[in-house]
This record gives sequence, C-alpha cells and structure tokens, in this order.
Amino acid sequence: MAVAVYTVAGLWIVVGGKERVGGNVIALWREGLLANVPVFAKYLPFVGLCWLLFQFGGANAARTLVIFSVTVVGLLLAAILVGGPLAMWCVVAVGLFTSIGWSNTFSLALEGTGIYKSQVSSLLVMAILGGALLTPVMGNIADTTGNLRIAFLVPLVAYAYVAFYGALGHKFGRGRLAE
Repeated sequence: MAVAVYTVAGLWIVVGGKERVGGNVIALWREGLLANVPVFAKYLPFVGLCWLLFQFGGANAARTLVIFSVTVVGLLLAAILVGGPLAMWCVVAVGLFTSIGWSNTFSLALEGTGIYKSQVSSLLVMAILGGALLTPVMGNIADTTGNLRIAFLVPLVAYAYVAFYGALGHKFGRGRLAE
C-alpha cells in the first residue's frame, strides 16, 4: 500500500501546484505585464523547449514526468529570483510543462496494481483535493509576506516532489502489490 501513499501524495501535489501557478497568472496579468499582445511571441521558445523535452522523454512516462517537473522547478526558481516580465513568462510556461502531470502520474500509479486498480484509481481522483488545499497555503504566504514571488515556493516544492515521484516514488511498494 506504500505505492498508494506516494501516488496520492504525488497527484495531490500535481493538482495543487498546477492550480496555484495557473491561478496566479491573473495576478501577474493585472500588473500589466500582458498589456502588449505582440510579446506573446516570447512564449514560442517555451513551446519549442516543450517539444524538445518530449523528444528526450520518449514514450517513458517516468522519464518524461521527471524532465518536465524539473523544468517547472527551474522556471519557478527563475520567476522567484528574477521577477519582472521574465518571471511572468516563466509562470505562464509552467502551464505548458504541467500538461503531462496528470496523465503520466496516473499511468505510473496504475502500473502493476493488478486487482487493486479500481481502488488506486479512486484514490487518484480523490487526490485532486490538492488543488484546493495548496491554494490557501500559497495565498497566505503571498498575503503575509506581501510578495507573490515568494509564494511560488509552494508549487516549486510541489514539483520537486513530482520529480521525485517520477524518478523513484512510483516504484515504492510495487513488489508487495504483486503478492
């Protein structure tokens, strides 16, 4: 059952991190960083990077999850440290790189669960709650510090866990499930 614990934690965090980053793009929009439509051309390099990383990930769900999660951590770290328009584009790009989070986590979680597949699936669906629970944590940090960039530490830590889950976490307890 250890695999279920790591999996539920992973999905809880995927949804929580994704919702927190996406929800705060509106706050950055209000700061006027998206006022000029031609600047969207600056998003195209992220699309190219996404395609390139898909090539590196190949058809391996675990490897792709690790590559994309580490990329998200890097983008969030850049947003926290740099600020300004670059931070906004990094946060916008996070949405592109979180696109594989749910599907890859789900497939890794169900791998080798045998007769417990329906129970694991129901736990995965319940893990969506992470989006609702990490939201007030990030909001509280932003309100308390008065600094939205510092609040992005919440999804940064969340995606560091997702990278761990893709690399190792999805393997814990696999042998016991087969027994």
